[in-house]
Amino acid sequence: MTDPTLDAIEAILGAEGLARARAPIDQPSGLPNAAYWSEAWLALEQRKIFARAWVFVAAEAELPQVGSLLPLEIAGTPIILLRDQAGAIRAFHNVCRHRGTKLVAEPCQVKAITCPYHAWTYRLDGSLRARPHFHGPDQIEGFTSEEGRTFGLHPIECATWNGCIFVKLEPGGLSLEDWLAPLVKRTPAFDFSQNRWIGKRSYRIKSNWKLVLENYMEGYHVFAAHPQLIKHAPMNVRWSGAWMEHVFYNDYVAPELTAGRGDSLPHYPGLSEEDRRRGLWFAALPNFAAEVFADQFVVLATYPLSPDETLEVLHFFVVGEEAAEAERYAGARAALLAMWHDLNLEDVALLERLQQGRRSIAFEGSIMSPAWEGPAHQLAQKVVEAIIAT
Repeated sequence: MTDPTLDAIEAILGAEGLARARAPIDQPSGLPNAAYWSEAWLALEQRKIFARAWVFVAAEAELPQVGSLLPLEIAGTPIILLRDQAGAIRAFHNVCRHRGTKLVAEPCQVKAITCPYHAWTYRLDGSLRARPHFHGPDQIEGFTSEEGRTFGLHPIECATWNGCIFVKLEPGGLSLEDWLAPLVKRTPAFDFSQNRWIGKRSYRIKSNWKLVLENYMEGYHVFAAHPQLIKHAPMNVRWSGAWMEHVFYNDYVAPELTAGRGDSLPHYPGLSEEDRRRGLWFAALPNFAAEVFADQFVVLATYPLSPDETLEVLHFFVVGEEAAEAERYAGARAALLAMWHDLNLEDVALLERLQQGRRSIAFEGSIMSPAWEGPAHQLAQKVVEAIIAT
């Protein structure tokens, strides 16, 4: 009996392409070009990876008060994030139970969610509150919260971690705490409960999401692409990083603090001198990546829009209320955002060239550096493994 998922993979990549994804690093290897251009392959990734894993969706601060609503799309599925009457963060499928109308199109502030088609109205706990004229003219049918759950919005598993909101479309699997455990174990010196959100910036990059993630993971290109970053941390303090289950981790200790990387904003409390100069970054499949310095926690979240386009959203957190709000740190906050914007733009053009190169019939696999690109090489295998997993 054949495996239908494996059959689907081979139909897109071919047996030779699947073998290349599993080839050792000393051979031309990695996912073949079709994995970066195929709509069918992206559909597999959305269904088998993004719908099954915890996905970062927003900062808690983006839902500042009761009734704050944020519509999003994850794995091709429209969802709603909201803050309910008790102040808790909830997630629901963004679809009316009546006829399947998308309920919310823009971020908003509401007391209840009303469908624009036939005015079915839902409470912030997802229960149906009323459906007018359903049984005839002028018959306004109301429901208690308990009664309204029968026709209420379909909930989505949702959890928070130090100001970050995650959802998981398919039930089961690890709790968020267990899913994040590998990275928490590697960062005991940093009290992430001090994180305070100061804003975000979004970028539409004409490149496949895997290329964006690979580029974020590997430090081999830093000397060639990032002049200010290489001044902060030269190649001789860097290493390749390593996977810890589904979480990639890397770090270095810079010779000194520099502009935008620890020199101007308050630090996490209790750091050693070495940790004050440490830069660390991690990526938890499929879309949650973060870079940490003594004075900041920056999330890089990736959302595939199409095989050749990715929405990348950077969320900026600083350490403590004063760093986030005090006027005397306004210049340092602005400089932090400007530094990240400039750094990100240095990568965007390269990522788009990488994507264009995946159209070449002459490209038959990456020739990766064993010293620097081992984890990026393993990413292709992890993608295939996640798709095959039941």
